[in-house]
Amino acid sequence: MRIASFLELQPGMPNVCADQEMSVLGGHQPCVQAFTRMVKVWKQGCTNHRWCMGYERRTTYYTAYRQMYSMDLHTVYKCCQGWTQKGDEMGCLHRVCWANTCFNGGQCAGTGDQICQCPLGFKGTQCQYDVNECEVDEGGCEGYCCNTIGSYYCKCPEGSRLGPDGKACQDVDECEEVNGGCQQTCVNIPGSYRCECSKGFRMHTDGRTCIAVTSCSVLNGGCEHKCVDMGDNHYKCECRENYQLKRDGRHCELRDPCDLGNGGCAQLCLSEDGRFHCECQTGFRLAGDAKTCDDIDECSLGQARCSHGCVNMLGSFSCVCHPGFELGADGKQCYRIEMEIINSCERNNGGCSHHCEHTTNGPLCSCNHGYLLGQDRKTCINGDECISGESCCSHFCRNYPGGYECSCKSGHRLNPDGCGCDDIDECLAETSGCEHYCVNTLGTYECFCRLGFRLDQDQHSCISLYGRELEEEEDEEEEEEEEEQLEVHRLPDLLFRKAPQFLQYTAALHARYDSDDDGNDAGDTEKELEIQTDHRGELRGHSHIVCLDGSFGDDCSVSCDDCVNGVCNEDRDQCRCSPGWTGIICDKPCPQGTYGQACNTLCRCLNGGSCDPVTGKCLCPPGVEGLLCENGCPRGYFGRHCRRKCNCPNSAHCHRLYGACLCSPGLYGRYCHLPCPRWTHGAGCSKECHCVQEHSSGCDPKTGSCFCKAAYHGPQCEKECDPGFFGAGCEQPCDCPGGGSCDPRTGECKQQCPAGLHGDRCQLDCPGGLWGLRCQSSCPPCGDRGSCNKQIGGCNCQPGFTGNLCENECPVGYHGPGCSMQCSCHPDASCDPQTGQCACPPGKTGHDCATCKNCKIIIRIQTRNDRKKYHLLPSCESGYWGLGCTTKCQCPESSLGCDPITGQCVCQTGFTGELCEKTCVNGSYGWGCVQQCQCQNGAQCDHVSGACTCSPGYAGTYCEKVCPDGFYGLDCGQMCECRNGAHCHHITGACLCTAGWAGPHCILGNGSHIIKTGCEGGPHCKCPQGHFGERCSQTCECQNGARCDHVTGRCSCAAGWTGVSCQLSCPAGQYGENCSGQCLCQNRGSCDSVTGQCSCPPGFTGAACELECEEGRFGENCSQTCSCTNGGKCEKMTGRCVCPPGWTGDLCQSACSKGAFGEGCEQRCDCVYSSSCHHVTGRCECEPGWRGAGCDKRESCLPGSYGASCAQRCQCQAGVSCHHETGSCGCPAGLTGPGCEKSKSKN
Repeated sequence: MRIASFLELQPGMPNVCADQEMSVLGGHQPCVQAFTRMVKVWKQGCTNHRWCMGYERRTTYYTAYRQMYSMDLHTVYKCCQGWTQKGDEMGCLHRVCWANTCFNGGQCAGTGDQICQCPLGFKGTQCQYDVNECEVDEGGCEGYCCNTIGSYYCKCPEGSRLGPDGKACQDVDECEEVNGGCQQTCVNIPGSYRCECSKGFRMHTDGRTCIAVTSCSVLNGGCEHKCVDMGDNHYKCECRENYQLKRDGRHCELRDPCDLGNGGCAQLCLSEDGRFHCECQTGFRLAGDAKTCDDIDECSLGQARCSHGCVNMLGSFSCVCHPGFELGADGKQCYRIEMEIINSCERNNGGCSHHCEHTTNGPLCSCNHGYLLGQDRKTCINGDECISGESCCSHFCRNYPGGYECSCKSGHRLNPDGCGCDDIDECLAETSGCEHYCVNTLGTYECFCRLGFRLDQDQHSCISLYGRELEEEEDEEEEEEEEEQLEVHRLPDLLFRKAPQFLQYTAALHARYDSDDDGNDAGDTEKELEIQTDHRGELRGHSHIVCLDGSFGDDCSVSCDDCVNGVCNEDRDQCRCSPGWTGIICDKPCPQGTYGQACNTLCRCLNGGSCDPVTGKCLCPPGVEGLLCENGCPRGYFGRHCRRKCNCPNSAHCHRLYGACLCSPGLYGRYCHLPCPRWTHGAGCSKECHCVQEHSSGCDPKTGSCFCKAAYHGPQCEKECDPGFFGAGCEQPCDCPGGGSCDPRTGECKQQCPAGLHGDRCQLDCPGGLWGLRCQSSCPPCGDRGSCNKQIGGCNCQPGFTGNLCENECPVGYHGPGCSMQCSCHPDASCDPQTGQCACPPGKTGHDCATCKNCKIIIRIQTRNDRKKYHLLPSCESGYWGLGCTTKCQCPESSLGCDPITGQCVCQTGFTGELCEKTCVNGSYGWGCVQQCQCQNGAQCDHVSGACTCSPGYAGTYCEKVCPDGFYGLDCGQMCECRNGAHCHHITGACLCTAGWAGPHCILGNGSHIIKTGCEGGPHCKCPQGHFGERCSQTCECQNGARCDHVTGRCSCAAGWTGVSCQLSCPAGQYGENCSGQCLCQNRGSCDSVTGQCSCPPGFTGAACELECEEGRFGENCSQTCSCTNGGKCEKMTGRCVCPPGWTGDLCQSACSKGAFGEGCEQRCDCVYSSSCHHVTGRCECEPGWRGAGCDKRESCLPGSYGASCAQRCQCQAGVSCHHETGSCGCPAGLTGPGCEKSKSKN
């Protein structure tokens, strides 16, 4: 027997099949061909028997061959389909495996009878059939076995769940799942469960919700005074006479008579213990009716102390001088112009902050660049050029005292002119980091790649499109190009730094080339590259903002330090996120349905389950369980076969067995329609919020995260704002001049009260006996009716007295406060030390006893060329001016008089015109009408002060703000009456109703309906109260005083109630009709569910509990008065005294004990030869004979002083010494010297 070769398969061999094969046979067939032509020949017999040329037809024959084909059918032997021969095997012994030979993950078997080796769960020749594991012993399941394609899983009967092994069944504790749907207590019983309520609550008919039992019989219903039972499980609280109900509807407060119309007082109303009295501001006094205030005419009462004339003003006065006199810096004394002009700027710079210019009317002040003149026309205040538009900045502007500075956006630098911003060419600076090419753009730059490359994800580096071979070629080209000089080419709107063929376009190849199935033919790499090069297309542009200095992100605002849930990559230009996180700084969890690294793995959870973004573990919704949430019903269904629909809102989950609504975290109630009560959260509202309640307004009902009040932050709102931040969560930075701190609640820049003032608005003078910053220092004992200066601590002496303690009268020639005013009397006259009034001798008259008839005044004026001019002018009396004082002033009495030389009227602040008859117009105000008003939105500007009077609907210092939501009208003082989520117009108060509501207050539904009621009394006939529907046959189920619609039976709840039957009180934080009102109570104040009135905790007051108790008040409703003495401040809630330095005791009534001083009396005196010091300042109080800061200098007192600390003045006659210890006049025997400090020498 001959062995067949590789190509000779014989019949009978394994897996060899016969096949009919057709062959084409070719051969040559001869063919005789002929063709005829005409040829030239010589022939005889022509004319004259001559030879001539003629034509004859000649035919030629030849043999040709043509190709002929025939079909030959014969039998050949090949491997049967699905089999192949390897080597010199006797037949086809190896099976051919294709991509679709085996299904469901089966592995193709090259030999043997079985075609495919199937994985567990599949069977069949090609693994095409599923194995039903449940056919054998229920798959080992204790309950039910559920077959799936390729696997199976176990299910348990109702009332039990699958055990950890996935097969055994365990009893279900329904209370573990969102508390079984119970609002309060869930009690598990075998196969079921039940809900119970706490004491003081009763079970609702739904069997899950608990309703509070309200009655006066329980703790007086919570009422402070009277509880009135209204029946039907309702009651209300009432107060005794002279008391009113607080906003919580339970507590009572004493009526404040000042709250109603300011008690009828014109200015200030002060109340205490239910009584009140009116007071007036400085410059006014109480009228006879004890309510209105009359202006005090300081001029007529002699309180002005003006040396010449006095003009009374509302609440104040102003001194004026006679012609030829100038008003001094003190604003009262007039100085006479005699021989030369007195420069009013010489003394204290004329009172000006910056620059002073002398004029005939006194000093004229002006300010440096960047400052504006204040209302007093002397003080310079900083102007904000950034807001006023005076700055030259092209990008950003920041104001600072006296000027401003400009800054630029990212990618720009400040121009040398300090105003403009120039683009930074990152490409030229070689800071871009681009691997191939860089093109600069305005504010940024872009990286581009050479032909055959594209930008990588970092938008800087370039990667090849076609593999290593082309990349190596490009590297060689790049080396050649780098040797060329830098060329610049310009195309429309683009500037390139290489030749134009290197545009920002890179080719993206999309053709696909697959090899043969048997893998025998290897592709020609070079030919593929040529083909790919021919198929290039789809040009794609790339652009990228490049960040500098280690920053990255869309706006270059983040760095590696900002990576939240990840680490920075090696190049430190992007965050590498941990599994479960994504985003630029890895701060965003994976999108729903994905998890893992880069969030690129899809979740496999069933029945609405979500997966853990890190591990992919399924988190099943309420009522569903299993590894893949397979054991349960889809959202909205329940029952044995998940065919019954849940009666829950929004197709929510319900209990898979009983159908009870399983509320999502943050909701509760029969239909899961109520948000969790305040301070609770989670499933069934069963978890308490772990927030510091004093610092937070509540927590998220779903997650429990705390909502911090202004001035607090932290996970539990337990931290106060760091310096420089304010607002809710302390997220807003302070914007105070010089980087100063601000109020952590409002952001207002804190200002320390000037010395001598205190109070939250620095509106109160220091109390009696105290002075200085924070009123911490004690006043000295001032004599002769002298008062303590609250600013510097010295004595303010009455006019005519001087000395540290006002113990001395003014010396001769001086008078007035502090004896600082020099008498203007003639030398022959005497001067009153208090008023400065001259007592003229005989023959003299006038205010200075120097006036005589026809008397002339010589005025010397220094000219520019240093020559002196002299003028003789008469001394004009008041009301006259000009040469000879013959012209009478035409100014009205309301002016300040006229100029003695020009006669021009001197107008008061806010007036102008030749006769001061006009008020400032066109948005100006102040002295000379030179200041511009800043009022907005049509507000009126006061011509004197510039204060804005807002139009209805606006508020703010400059009327720049519209009324807050819920208020409208003049001063935003009227409250909107809109309902059902409507907003009101800030000017008119008209309600802008939401969809579905109409009417003036948006309380009328605008839907139309036609329902047959059976009422035959016409279209306006209604059912009796408590009935509705067809023939009024149905009974209303409305509770708590709700109204029932006679057609539909729909309940219209009374204020403070909600729910389908109005059975639920408003949730915490809401009140009023439909619970549409949002409570405004702050600082832990509680809100009445009906009226929204706030009940404030101790230490707070106001309509929204937004105000802390005023200084000197504490306790509930700030009704108690502090008893702290010596400047002590009491704690707002408890009234405990916080003593200032130097004082101690429960009421700060005791000074520090001897040897101690300062805050808390914790510092010790540092005095050498003295055991005591001042209990506030620590200044040493030296014993007689010692002096110095530490009483360590044993030197005698200076001449004229003696005693402890040398503080007392000697009372001896001039030239007579006093003893430095006793103060006795004349020296004792054996001593001499001005202070009796020297021993007499013995001769």
